[in-house]
Amino acid sequence: MVYVLIRQRLARYGDFEEVFKQDAKRRARLGSKGGTVFRDAGDPQSIFILLEWDDIEKARAFAGAYETHEAMEWATSGPEERWVWVIENNLHVEA
Repeated sequence: MVYVLIRQRLARYGDFEEVFKQDAKRRARLGSKGGTVFRDAGDPQSIFILLEWDDIEKARAFAGAYETHEAMEWATSGPEERWVWVIENNLHVEA
């Protein structure tokens, strides 16, 4: 399995959530199988997004797409920090 992992610092979570939900159809069209948003327990303005993909090339295309970075910029609503990685599931353990 392939994932796109995004770390983003936000000014306002509510602005991010609206943009993220509106972008769901585009992500699905580009091959995303869905994902999860995590908030840092010590810093709720810092989030991690883990999106699942079947195809590494589609994941890379999404990660590098102008529209992806535009959506991230709209979602930050202020000073931002953003990182995007394409990663593969290499090891899974039960506990």
